[in-house]
Amino acid sequence: MDTISSVNPETQPTTTQLDANIAHIRSQIHQLSRRRSVLTAALLSRPSTLNFLNRANSADVPSPHTTALSKLIQSQRQQNEQNTYRLATGATLFESHDPDPHAPDSGRAIGVRIEVFDRSSRTFGKPHYLLLNRPYPSSSALRVHRHTIPPCIPLPALAARYLPSPPSTSSVGDEDADVEVLKTRKARKQDLPRLVRELRREIISYQRRQEIVRKLREEFTVGATERSELKDVKATDAEVTDIRIDWRDGKVGRIRMSKTGQVEKVLVIGEDGQRDRATERKIEVGGRIEDV
Repeated sequence: MDTISSVNPETQPTTTQLDANIAHIRSQIHQLSRRRSVLTAALLSRPSTLNFLNRANSADVPSPHTTALSKLIQSQRQQNEQNTYRLATGATLFESHDPDPHAPDSGRAIGVRIEVFDRSSRTFGKPHYLLLNRPYPSSSALRVHRHTIPPCIPLPALAARYLPSPPSTSSVGDEDADVEVLKTRKARKQDLPRLVRELRREIISYQRRQEIVRKLREEFTVGATERSELKDVKATDAEVTDIRIDWRDGKVGRIRMSKTGQVEKVLVIGEDGQRDRATERKIEVGGRIEDV
């Protein structure tokens, strides 16, 4: 007669433990896969690999392995050139077309692709696009048509500063001709390269602030043990300049961070509702938010 062995439920892993183990294994697989890609790129980029391939190709009968290796090295060389260009410039111009039949200038547009390197993932993030057109019938001046810039980036203010609209050139009579000439002389010139530089600087600053908050959250809350003093770290505004910190003992802190990541203001309220100035002094005003 078959017997069923008894299982002690206390010795079995809980669902939470299993989920944590699975998440840890997936994280290790992701890290190992990324490391393999980095090592493969480094190996294919080494001059010694190219020298070995040249010696192998000089043989009378080339091996199919060397042919496949040649394709990999050529692909890696193109990728290295592309990465170098993207790191050096960060912005690319291209021609675009708006399919809307009512779009100005017959739908012709100039596109700007802005890319930022993510240091935490060691990859380029999702590109941001800015489309410009020429809607003024008597001028070649540019205007922002469409974009994918985050709403917290002050694009309207930057566009008004570096892409000002051309002055009106229509006149009601000869007596206003001198006035129109004066307006034209005083008109500010558009500066598209300056707009792209300032816009990319704002996007980089915004992404860096996101990385700082994410790093603090992962270091002190998500991946921390119960001995950690912090309970939660999060941004409370879209610009990621207002940081809220919750301590395990009930304290709540608000940190005002500049666009460059410096601490501007600190306020910590204890569980009794009074300001905790001792904790506030530990967070140096003017220092970096990473040092909190």
